[in-house]
Amino acid sequence: MDDLSRAWERIETWLREHRFTVASSELHPAVSEEAVQALQDAIPYPLHPHLVQWLRIHGGTPMYDAPIWPGGHVPYDVEALKGGPDYMREMLEEFHDEFGADPEEWAMSPWADPLWLPIAGTNTGESLLIDHRPGATYGNIIEIDYESDEVTAVRWKSLGEMIRLMAQSLETGTPMPYSRRYSRVPQRHEGPPCHLTWVLEETGDHQPEHVTPEDQLVTAAWERLRVWLRLRAPESYTSLRPGASDHRIEQAERRLGFPLPAPLRALWTLNDGVTGSDAGAFLNGLALMPIETALETREFLADKMPGWGPRWVPFTADTVDEPRTGDFIDCDTGLTGTWARDEQPRMHHTPEGGLTLPGALAHIVEVAMAGTDLSMPSMSQGSAPGVAVGVLMVEKPRD
Repeated sequence: MDDLSRAWERIETWLREHRFTVASSELHPAVSEEAVQALQDAIPYPLHPHLVQWLRIHGGTPMYDAPIWPGGHVPYDVEALKGGPDYMREMLEEFHDEFGADPEEWAMSPWADPLWLPIAGTNTGESLLIDHRPGATYGNIIEIDYESDEVTAVRWKSLGEMIRLMAQSLETGTPMPYSRRYSRVPQRHEGPPCHLTWVLEETGDHQPEHVTPEDQLVTAAWERLRVWLRLRAPESYTSLRPGASDHRIEQAERRLGFPLPAPLRALWTLNDGVTGSDAGAFLNGLALMPIETALETREFLADKMPGWGPRWVPFTADTVDEPRTGDFIDCDTGLTGTWARDEQPRMHHTPEGGLTLPGALAHIVEVAMAGTDLSMPSMSQGSAPGVAVGVLMVEKPRD
């Protein structure tokens, strides 16, 4: 039995012992393998394994009849799950419309994504979703509240983690982790019938400050950039290749003989480079190279260029067909620099020190929103007007 199933069995045991028979009885039985396959056929990407495991335990509930999950969320049945991609498309179109009406508001994260699948909801409009994007966010449970200042928030790393923490909280009576400020605390209400709620409780003023990992910073910045491209530079948007699989990343690392830094892994799992050399060159006239092109370029530079670091990997180029210059990342330090076939490689420098990949992408987001010159500070002089050597930049927005 898998961990998710064991954790849910603990929850059902607790519900029986505390006479929560009405809520638990409303849960549908396990769905058939045919129904799981029908759902998979309706979803344009592979279902997360935890969702499949959950459906083999319970196939959802009648709408809003069994609010056992935290926050009053009711798990959707198979038919409701099938409508998730269409709902996400509608929400993304709404986001684009609102962004078009007031571009300065685009700094907030999009409140929908084609690879987010709604799996539960409340009778007041909140939703839980599973993030199916590859990379560091894969499997995250996201809560969406369109009326909140924080429209989207990651609550748990996975559905399995959420259910395990539920079981632990019910059995011990301790708060369930929810956000930096709040926990969810189970409360038993006498009936008849008995019912369960998960109330918010402040966690106190001495919680450790959350530090977002660099790969998540890259993911957030790149997602915002993709929205910007889709709206303002559609040809560049269509040049983006699908993300690389974990298997492809692992193949690349075996070929390199060392691990890629998390930010670059995250970037390539979102998009494995671009196609073409014109529309795809939206990063200061540079393009994100496909993994294979980057590996071939690195092998050339390591063989031909003196001063090339043993664990440096190029990741952008002036053209993905015949790369001649671009950016690289030092896999030991995470700092970036410029490379060229006929010049010594140089590290990027800013007044604060070296430039990281998350820092470069964050700069792109800031200046794209402002519509200003995208040059980075303290870059090399002598480049063409409006172009800073080796700096990640975005093409100018269209009218």
